[in-house]
Amino acid sequence: MQAFKIHQSVVEDYKNYLNSFTFIKDKRIREKVDEAFKGSFFLPDALIQFNPSYKTDLTLDELEKEKLIEPELKKIFGSYKLYHHQVEAIRKGVNAESFVVTSGTGSGKSLIFLATIFNSILKGDPSSGVKAFLVYPMNALINSQEEEIKKYEINYLKSFLEPGVDVDENDKSPDDVIKSLKTLTGKRFPVTYAKYSGQEDQETRDRIKDEKPNIILTNYMMLELIMTRNTEGWLRDSIEHDLQYLVFDELHTYRGRQGSDVAMLIRRIRNYCKKELICIGTSATMASEGSLQQRKQAIAEVASQLFSSTFTPDQIITETLDACTNFTGKIPTGFDLQEAINSKIDLKKGAEEFVKHKLAIWLENCIALLRNDDGSLERGEPLTLDQITEKLAKDSNEKKEVCQRSILELLQWSEQLNHEGAKKTPRESFLPFKIHQFISQTGNVYVTLEPKDKRDITLETGRYVKVEGKEKPVFPVLFSRYTGYDFICVRKDFEKNLLLPRNPDDLPVRITKEELKGDRQTGLAKRMLNENDFPDGYIIMDDEGENVWTPEDEEFLPDNWYKTTSSGKIIDNFYEFRLPKRISFDTDGNFSEDGSFPLNGWFISARLLFDPTSGIIYDHKTNENTKLMRLGNEGRSTATTITSFSILKSLSDENVSPQHHKILSFTDNRQDASLQAGHFNDFLMLGRLRSAIYHALRTSPDNILTLDTISDRV
Repeated sequence: MQAFKIHQSVVEDYKNYLNSFTFIKDKRIREKVDEAFKGSFFLPDALIQFNPSYKTDLTLDELEKEKLIEPELKKIFGSYKLYHHQVEAIRKGVNAESFVVTSGTGSGKSLIFLATIFNSILKGDPSSGVKAFLVYPMNALINSQEEEIKKYEINYLKSFLEPGVDVDENDKSPDDVIKSLKTLTGKRFPVTYAKYSGQEDQETRDRIKDEKPNIILTNYMMLELIMTRNTEGWLRDSIEHDLQYLVFDELHTYRGRQGSDVAMLIRRIRNYCKKELICIGTSATMASEGSLQQRKQAIAEVASQLFSSTFTPDQIITETLDACTNFTGKIPTGFDLQEAINSKIDLKKGAEEFVKHKLAIWLENCIALLRNDDGSLERGEPLTLDQITEKLAKDSNEKKEVCQRSILELLQWSEQLNHEGAKKTPRESFLPFKIHQFISQTGNVYVTLEPKDKRDITLETGRYVKVEGKEKPVFPVLFSRYTGYDFICVRKDFEKNLLLPRNPDDLPVRITKEELKGDRQTGLAKRMLNENDFPDGYIIMDDEGENVWTPEDEEFLPDNWYKTTSSGKIIDNFYEFRLPKRISFDTDGNFSEDGSFPLNGWFISARLLFDPTSGIIYDHKTNENTKLMRLGNEGRSTATTITSFSILKSLSDENVSPQHHKILSFTDNRQDASLQAGHFNDFLMLGRLRSAIYHALRTSPDNILTLDTISDRV
């Protein structure tokens, strides 16, 4: 699989999707937008972030020999080499010290607190009772952690199998495997655990109440309910007499008001506990500025506030990184790099060749890692591919295109090695990387109030553009969905006779006929609308040789827009000020209706009841976004659907096996997840339906489908 090829495909698909909905009549605006789509204006260049290797340390065997841990802990986790930060944290945990671990994704943070808690349970009273709460910000993380604990339970039970005896795990759930192992070995996992997230049925809650598991996996909202609800009295009793550990995963999420709520919750739990409470926090990111010691101090202060217990910098465990390449203390010379860049990389070569490759050594030690004065290593800042290429071109004195090609080949090599290394125990990694692509809503076009062939056009959000030292106000533009005409968003200041830029989202409250009616009983007179009721609207400028609106166009308005009087048919007052009205103005926004300014256009009030450029009449309740469009009306659901579909399509194009077509997405709640799933399914259904109509039409005789044939053919 080529990650960069897939990324490029996803980005192009997303840009094409956005661009396909953009219908702009004005040639100059269209060219400006096309240029932005081709470049990186709407989608900034992706950042490449390397995940360096972690420095390894002792095995659980060696920790047992130190009499630091219980012997049975090896049966749960195995005895491969632990990372240095894991050993450092476990030492604190088994010595009943609170701590916070901040290390990258995949650095084994969960193993640290699980090993600490499991060791305490193996060493102490094995009776029931809640010894630990594991608190997560999302139920998805709770479910994931439960699956990990089940794997550890399987490891433990397997250690008691007779030689030559094994369990078939193919197509079996972890629960079924555990059940089979219990039958074969007659053993039980010495640690009991359960989810208690608020999503369990009554039967499950009753079972948990009876069993009183050692470990409860929950979220902070459920923990709040546990501390207040009458039905969880048994849990509060267990907190009082049994609780020893309180673990908060993803500690960085508890900030602001939510952080205050959690801090108060922890204080209430502390007041309940008769035992000394050991608090553990984990996070991939907590502080990023200052020296290592300054960052530890900042994290310690946050932990002290949150856990209501004094944390010192030595209780903050940070990752210890290790180089995977054969670095001898010297960065490869320009000559070494030129030789590596101009030599074709053989993707079939193994790790022993990769670690001594000059370009790999340069990439790790100049980009992926930073070396401190004391020799310690830290992660390098994420950079774009162009930024990495420029640095390599400078260091090697080679052309950028040659450097970029060589970097991409090397990263493809590292992909293959990491795929093979993931199957090994312990896992091996060789400059693994992530591609971070940020996607935001597309935004607006802005123009100055000038003739169409001379006006300034910008996609940058702002109030003014500076031209030859003079500031000119800019106005947001929307486009008719039917004609592509540009509608300039304005607000009339009637006191100053000045047109002001108006945010397209700032729309007036709908005026209804009902609220204009008089009331004889109360003496309320019928209200007549006037121009001052409609300050918000749009300016439409005529194209050369074309008129957006003429008096003759009024005869095409709906009949119910008129009323009959003794002098004939006239426009009803309710609709009178919704029609286009001639307006003159200058570049500063000064306006009048007597033609005294050099520029002319049509003012039409928002919310639109009809589009004068197309003749389309709208219902009063129709959303303004349905009538006029921005550069992209995509929302978060659309962005997620398009990128998800494109990723799956690209994986298929890369011949990745279907069982590996996976996308991981995080959401705040079930409702959002359900809505996103529905959005995705609708997108696929409509795509298939449109494709079927297209192919049915193409293969139909004479390219004709009738009411009698369209259904069956589609």
